[in-house]
Amino acid sequence: SRRRSRYMLTATTASITHDDPYQAGRDLAAELNDALGASPDVVLLFASPTYDPRRLLTGLYRRLTPRVQLVGCTSFAEIGHEGAVSGTVTALGVRTRDLEAHALYATRASGDSFAVGRALGEQAHDRDAAMLLLLVDGVRLDSASVLRGAQSVLGPEFPIVGGLAADDARFERTRQFCGRDILEGAAVGLACTGSVRLATVARGGWEPIGATRRCTRVERDRLVLELDGQPALNLYREYLGAHGRDLRTAGIEFPLGIVGLPDRPWAGDDAIQVVRAVYGVDEARGGLRCTRDIPEGAEIRMLRATKDDLIRSASEAAADLGRALPGGQIALVFDCFSRKMVLGARYKEEVAAAFARLPPDVARVGFYTYGELAPVRGQTEHHDATFTAVVIEG
Repeated sequence: SRRRSRYMLTATTASITHDDPYQAGRDLAAELNDALGASPDVVLLFASPTYDPRRLLTGLYRRLTPRVQLVGCTSFAEIGHEGAVSGTVTALGVRTRDLEAHALYATRASGDSFAVGRALGEQAHDRDAAMLLLLVDGVRLDSASVLRGAQSVLGPEFPIVGGLAADDARFERTRQFCGRDILEGAAVGLACTGSVRLATVARGGWEPIGATRRCTRVERDRLVLELDGQPALNLYREYLGAHGRDLRTAGIEFPLGIVGLPDRPWAGDDAIQVVRAVYGVDEARGGLRCTRDIPEGAEIRMLRATKDDLIRSASEAAADLGRALPGGQIALVFDCFSRKMVLGARYKEEVAAAFARLPPDVARVGFYTYGELAPVRGQTEHHDATFTAVVIEG
C-alpha cells in the first residue's frame, strides 16, 4: 500500500488475496487503517467475482467505521498501487475533510436504464456534486442509457468517470457495492463535493485503416447493417483479410472507431474519439453487432493495433495526466477487459508503463471493465477498448 497526504486529504491503496473472503475483507480494512492511521472516510472497492461478496463486506466492515462512504464492483482484474493484478480484493481508502463524498445507488426499480441514470444524477445534483464516479452493471443495464440519464440532470459537460462492472468475461452476473448493500442491475456512484480539481484522459492507441465510412443503415443503434450502402460485414471482412476467418475474436482485436456523429461532429481532423468493439455478426443480413451504440449516420473507421501500440498509448495517457495536474493525489484507472485479452501475457506491461509516468507518491487504484466512462472534449462518453484514467487533487 502507499500513503499520500496533502492538506486534509490522505489516500492509500491495498490489495489482498486470501482463500477466505471474510478474512480478505478484514485484512484489507486492517491495511487501509494502518496506512491511514484511522478508518477511512471513503473506500473504493474492486473485487474478483470469485470472492463471496457478502462475506467479503462483512469482514471489511468489522474494521471500518460505519459512516464510511463505500462504493465498488466486481471486476475482470484489479489495478493496485503497484500495477495490474488478478484474483484480488483491491481498495483505495481516503481520509478527508475538505473533500466530501457521498455513496449513491439506483436500481431497476427506478425504471429503465435511462431512469436509473437520471435517479443517480438527481441524487448527485441534490448533494451539489462537483464530479461523479459512476459504476454500472453493464450486463443487466444499458450503460450508455444510464450515462445519458445522469447527463440529463447534471448536464453534458459535468465530469463523470468510471466503468462497467465485470465478471471474468462470463457476462452473466456482476455485482455493485454501495455501503453494505450488494446490488445487481444497479448503478452506484460516489458524488464528490467541495474543492476538487481533476484531469481525465481516454486513449485507445488504435490506428485507423482504410477510408472513413458512413453508417447508412443501423438497427437499434447496435446492429450496423450497411456502410456507405454496402453490407457492413462484407467490408469488415475485406479489411480484416485472413484475420476475418474467426470473427469470435476479431471483433476485439479490430474494433470500430467513431470519428463523427450526425448531431455532434468532431473537429474534422478524422481523429478517433470513441471506440466500439464488435462482439458478433449477423451472417444472414451481413451486419456487425456492436457492444454499444453507433447511431445511423455516424462516420467510422476500421481500427487495429499492435501490443506495443496499446502499451505506448497508456504511457502517453498517463504522461498527459501528469502534465495536466502535476499536484494530483489520487489516480483512478478504468481499463478495458478487451485490451487485457489482446495483450495476453503482456497485460501487466500496460499499467506499468502508465504508472511509470505518474509521480511515485500518487495513490492509484482501478479495475478492468466491460466499458469505460470518460470525457472527450469536455463531454463524458461511453468507450470500449480504451485506457481511461482520472487524477484528482482535493
